[in-house]
Amino acid sequence: MYCKNCKVRLKDYLEKCPLCHTKVESKNENSNPYNKYIEDFSTRVNIKYFSALIIRILILVVIITMGTNLLINKTVSWSLYVAVSSFYICSFYLYITLENKKIAFILNMTSLEILLFTISYLTHDISWFIYLVGPIILMVSGYIILNVWLSKYQNILRNFSILLLYIVICLFILDALINIYNTSIISIKWSLIANIPIFCISGLLFGLSFNKKIQNEVEKRFFI
Repeated sequence: MYCKNCKVRLKDYLEKCPLCHTKVESKNENSNPYNKYIEDFSTRVNIKYFSALIIRILILVVIITMGTNLLINKTVSWSLYVAVSSFYICSFYLYITLENKKIAFILNMTSLEILLFTISYLTHDISWFIYLVGPIILMVSGYIILNVWLSKYQNILRNFSILLLYIVICLFILDALINIYNTSIISIKWSLIANIPIFCISGLLFGLSFNKKIQNEVEKRFFI
């Protein structure tokens, strides 16, 4: 349900918009001003069929490329770039074709890891992947998964404090990995200074999350 005046999404129980105070006249999802455009687009294009077709074409491209590589060089070398790149592109279309979006996300992140690992392996410099790129992708993936898991809970302040704490941990790990990559020594430098204010804010938000009045006010302001 959306406000007819400012188009802010509203909860079903609201009788007026918390932003512009316009009275809610309809409880129907059809009040979404964008529905008609979505319906028009859906009638013109079968998105799932189109995505499945693209995936099949990319698989065919990979088979032809790797076959050509084998015939010319008697081994699989440069065609690996095409294979892993195509797999990564396919992973985006899996968001549309697969019903389970969690599996699609895992496949997308996995394909990205494989793509970058393959590039580092074929260029004979795997260290930057092991110490930097690989862990960073895992940390970003973990952040997204944590966001999805926390979305089940309505306490915004507490959720945000947990996310900040996760960032603190990631910064410590990243600082240590960068130092290992550069000097082969495990040490923590800049992350300690960066994490002190983040940790303090996280603790403050966690404490405020137990105050019902503040929590309700935050929900109202963020239209949750």
